[in-house]
Amino acid sequence: MYEDFLAGWVAGGAGLIVGHPMDTIKARLQTMTIYTGIWDCAVKTVRKESVYGLYKGMLIPFITAGAMHSILFSGYGIALRYLHPGEKNVESRKDLPMSDILIASICSTMAQVGPMIPVELIKTKLQVQLDTVSRSKRHAATVFSGPVECCRQIWRQSGPRGFFKGGTVVFARDNIGYLFYIPVYEGLLRQFRSFDLDNIWTQLFSGGCAGVSGWISVCPLEVVKNRIQAAGGNEKRKPLKVATEILKTEGFTAFYRGGLAISIRGFTVNSVIFLVYENCLRILHV
Repeated sequence: MYEDFLAGWVAGGAGLIVGHPMDTIKARLQTMTIYTGIWDCAVKTVRKESVYGLYKGMLIPFITAGAMHSILFSGYGIALRYLHPGEKNVESRKDLPMSDILIASICSTMAQVGPMIPVELIKTKLQVQLDTVSRSKRHAATVFSGPVECCRQIWRQSGPRGFFKGGTVVFARDNIGYLFYIPVYEGLLRQFRSFDLDNIWTQLFSGGCAGVSGWISVCPLEVVKNRIQAAGGNEKRKPLKVATEILKTEGFTAFYRGGLAISIRGFTVNSVIFLVYENCLRILHV
């Protein structure tokens, strides 16, 4: 179990460093209409808020990203060991039935989705904040100098339940997205291996495609989730009502706003995550 935990921790941290700027751009495109696209959002953010603006909301994910991926991959590894007791060789996973890979993916999702909700909430609130303020200055209750102040304000307004705002959408998003995540990765690798191709490039490509497929499958849910979590105060917004409002006022294409950004980020981040995870596992099993 500790191998999956450590490998997941390192992989999660590496993926976050690579992908957070695009994650910020994605969040802003999905919650605001003041940008015309990825480049416009990036330029305006850096011009107004400096490069720091692209890394807003990164502290909490940076502290927890390793833990979240550790839980994810640990749950995956534990499930596979339960299905195949006594099998410790990571290389054996290459030949396991895809049905077992899918079951293990579902187990891993259930293990990490609960802790993920507060992290997503704080990250999103900070990412969509256009103003940068210091702790020493007085400012509006909806503007935060950092994650600590954001947490305090959520607690003051809504108590512990406030940290799970948008939780039902995150739960649905992760349970759907992760059905594609590891199975797509393993499936593509098996296709490459059938042609005697098993190297760093096939790992990067398979991981990238796994990330894109997982995120594109849940892009509408990500849009709804971001709208709910970005709302100020203790405003309660039901997912179905938010989705209906988006459809009526902005049309169906609004559910895929930020789709290109989410795809670029999904490919880049997850190609790194899977490559680091696989190679860490191999080192730990030596």
